Amino acid sequence: MVTMKTTCRLLLLLLLASYSGIALSQQTIENNRICLDPIVGTGAYVGTPLGGGVCALCSITNPGNVVDGNLNNYATVTLGAQLLSNYNLMIVKDSLQYYPAGNEAGFIIAPDAGLLNTAVLGNLSIQTYRNGVLQQTATIGGTPALNLAVLQSTATGKQILSFTTSADFDEVRLVANGTVTALTTLRVYEAFEGPATCAHDCVNALVGTRASGAPTTGTSGICIGASTTNPGFTTDTDTTNFANINIPVGLGCSRYIQVNAASTYAAGTFTGFVIQNNATILSATLLGGITISTFENGSARETISGASLLSAVALSGAAPIYQIGFRTTMPFNQVRITVSGVSVLADVNVFYAYVKLDSDNDGTPNCMDKCSTGDDSLDTDGDGVPDGCDTNVIDLSLSKTVNNSTPVKGGTVVFTITATRDNTTQNATGVKVTDLLPTGLTYVSHTAGTGTFYNQGTGIWTIGSALGGLTNSIALTISATADSSGVVTNVAQITASNETDTDNASTQDHIASACVTVPIDICQGRTITLIAPTAGAHQWYRNDTLIVGATNDTLIVSTSGDYTVDFTSTSGCLSGNCCPVIIDVNALPSINAGSNLAACAGVTSPLTATGTGTLLWNTGATTSTISVSPTITTNYTVTITDALGCSNSDTVTVTVNPSPLSANAVAICNNAGTTGDSADDTFTITLNPSGGSGGNYTVTLNGSAVPGTFTYGSASVPIPAGLITSGNKTLVITDSNTCALNTVVSPPAACSSCGPKICVPITIVRSE
Repeated sequence: MVTMKTTCRLLLLLLLASYSGIALSQQTIENNRICLDPIVGTGAYVGTPLGGGVCALCSITNPGNVVDGNLNNYATVTLGAQLLSNYNLMIVKDSLQYYPAGNEAGFIIAPDAGLLNTAVLGNLSIQTYRNGVLQQTATIGGTPALNLAVLQSTATGKQILSFTTSADFDEVRLVANGTVTALTTLRVYEAFEGPATCAHDCVNALVGTRASGAPTTGTSGICIGASTTNPGFTTDTDTTNFANINIPVGLGCSRYIQVNAASTYAAGTFTGFVIQNNATILSATLLGGITISTFENGSARETISGASLLSAVALSGAAPIYQIGFRTTMPFNQVRITVSGVSVLADVNVFYAYVKLDSDNDGTPNCMDKCSTGDDSLDTDGDGVPDGCDTNVIDLSLSKTVNNSTPVKGGTVVFTITATRDNTTQNATGVKVTDLLPTGLTYVSHTAGTGTFYNQGTGIWTIGSALGGLTNSIALTISATADSSGVVTNVAQITASNETDTDNASTQDHIASACVTVPIDICQGRTITLIAPTAGAHQWYRNDTLIVGATNDTLIVSTSGDYTVDFTSTSGCLSGNCCPVIIDVNALPSINAGSNLAACAGVTSPLTATGTGTLLWNTGATTSTISVSPTITTNYTVTITDALGCSNSDTVTVTVNPSPLSANAVAICNNAGTTGDSADDTFTITLNPSGGSGGNYTVTLNGSAVPGTFTYGSASVPIPAGLITSGNKTLVITDSNTCALNTVVSPPAACSSCGPKICVPITIVRSE
């Protein structure tokens, strides 16, 4: 069970169950291997609907007593004489836990007074449910079979009804069907679960070596027709044999059988006989004529008779077998059953005398005692350990491993978190472990141990009561991707339990961690700084080799390797980084921008870079080849970046040679000696270019090279350009760096401007 904190918590669960209709399907397993473990505690509540079915004049009072942890309290169920149909005498649910197949499930009941009506027992069934779905129904004589056992104590004789389950369950119901022939009142003490191998009856038959000699018999009163037969069968080792005491109706006769024990039993021992009313049930009338007495070495000690005897059905049927007896208050070594004549035929089979030892006098026989030094009837926190022996102390520890501590970036790692219980301490309940993945790890999947569950959103692994019984350790695996470089530490911690962990403060074993380190890539020529805690002494290592002089809290790294630090705190405790910081120094990518070149101003030149990676020119271009047309000498830089982010650059220089700026051409006409005829006028071109480079230059005229050498700084020789009437001439002036100037020269006006020869008048002036 889980710890019951307050009655208010119980009422809250009742309200949730009654009004919300919510089924809590995420439950942890509880398999603490505790016998007759009452289903009580924080998660346990009485379900609805109680009653139901067909049962007029039936009632159920104090149902909450069944889950309050006080096993002396009970609910009272009153059944009228009638035909019952699917009447829920009790429903007990556990919202936080489920119980495994193979465990038994049952109830402890008793008659409210007198004898338990065996007809009612035959009409009872026990049902188990899981998340509201019926799993199994067990009946007496059915499949699965409902078993009976006797749990006599200081109160009215208790009856165990149970069966071995074959399916998990979180709810147990006690259901009535069939005919009740008389008004019957039952007490329902508790619902329980536990291992199917647990003892249910601690009867020690006083037979064989436990008996001393043969049994003795005796008679008193008028016993005509009465008999005692086969008294020796009460002490032989075959417990199915029986003696018989027969007394006719109303005869004033008493007959007894006395068994002498081989040992003296202490006060507090339960003693009695296993009997059967031959061929029918044991009636209250017949029980009133039965007395059980104890003696010690022939001296009378105690005598209990009739309704004061605790009675319970040990085996059902048409003629049920009963255990009848009482708890002694004085030592004894002889026990006697006396049957007296009553208003009905006394035909009693006596199988054997028995004792049930109870060393701590708590009403629970030794073979079923969970707390040998205290009261077994109180389990207020519902952990299966009675309050009298409940230390509420556990010893849990955590461990964590990772399958690959050095994954590649984006690789998957698997963490295994194991919670372990020291099996010398009691079962742990209400256990929770928090393991929330840190930044740098991304959840992929998980597998939680049987009966536990993990919430990846909150990081809470709910173990509950799964660490109990034969289960001393349980594991959770979490798969995640490593998304960032560097060291990432994943920490798990036990954050809740209903009990106190004995060594949390001293050993800190409730915390566990594992780390992964993804290599950090840096580029050649770069550095990275590692920083350790400042308060203490330091010593850094590279590849497990001490770095001389590296004793500061920081270390600047520029070389590949695995770096660790030994850190001694001011308190003298040595620690260090659990995972090394792995540094990979990557060579810069290769890049070649090409050879430097010269070009004339404004002329387009291609530049081509070679290298593997992403390129970026200082012009903004990202292609390997670009075209440039500088007018002045210009440096062109290309930067390459590889997949690791490392960059390298190269520069190519385009030297710009100036082109000739102006031809300074002069066209001169030549009339070919015929001033009167312009049709034969020719012209020449004289050059004196500016700009350009070098000392000399060449000239082409209308695409034909002009012979001769031309020198900057002086007028050229006249260059024949042909007839004026031939039109414009195209000149290309090319300097010594092949930079050229294209220019068009227009011919001059014709220079043959004289008309036809005419006679001119001559004036003669005579001198005096």
